[in-house]
Amino acid sequence: MSEESIGDKFLRKLYEKTVKNGIESIDRDEIGNEIGMINMQMDNLIDELTSDGYIKKKGRTKIYLTDNGRKRAEF
Repeated sequence: MSEESIGDKFLRKLYEKTVKNGIESIDRDEIGNEIGMINMQMDNLIDELTSDGYIKKKGRTKIYLTDNGRKRAEF
């Protein structure tokens, strides 16, 4: 069994914190802190997940899942 990627961990945690709780968006630092990411690492991951169409940014620090992000997080 392969280890879950950091991107998948991030998307799953974002899904748990938003979709499962009926919240539209959440501060990216809250997700990063819960999975043990440092800021520079998180900046790169957020840019990658945004570019890949899995999340969208809302303001400076809020993020939310796109439909594709939800599908990937639900697997």
